[in-house]
Amino acid sequence: MAEQRVGTEESGLPPEVVRALGVLKAGVVSTVVMMVVFVIASAQTRFNLGVPAAIAQFVGMPNRVTLGLVVFVAAGIVLWPLLFAAVQSSIPVEDVAVRGVLFALVLWVSFLLLGASGLHLSGAFVVLYIVFTLIAHVAYGYSLGVFYERFVG
Repeated sequence: MAEQRVGTEESGLPPEVVRALGVLKAGVVSTVVMMVVFVIASAQTRFNLGVPAAIAQFVGMPNRVTLGLVVFVAAGIVLWPLLFAAVQSSIPVEDVAVRGVLFALVLWVSFLLLGASGLHLSGAFVVLYIVFTLIAHVAYGYSLGVFYERFVG
């Protein structure tokens, strides 16, 4: 008899629902990890990375930072994890944590090209922004891969 994932038998939920909930749990953990990196970066450098502002600008509503934060959290918990679940098996790397990092690097480059273009950063702030958003995305991707494997298998 094949081994069944934890939660399927006890909950009575269909395996697809249990899998989707596992993906979302991985998204929650990974988004929290990314937010912690941003908070630490802001505290250490006294530089506001402005990620919610960049996202608000990208969705066409500048100066709506709360909306940017909502989009950031929703994408980090729902959209990106579900997309990762759909494409991760196509990433030609054995380790799922590395797949998560590679996936997040694509998100990071996209964010830099599309979301951060309206922030008007200069000098050392550009370097800080690039470095800390890279660290945050790598942490997000790594944790997404690790917890995807743990919660979904």
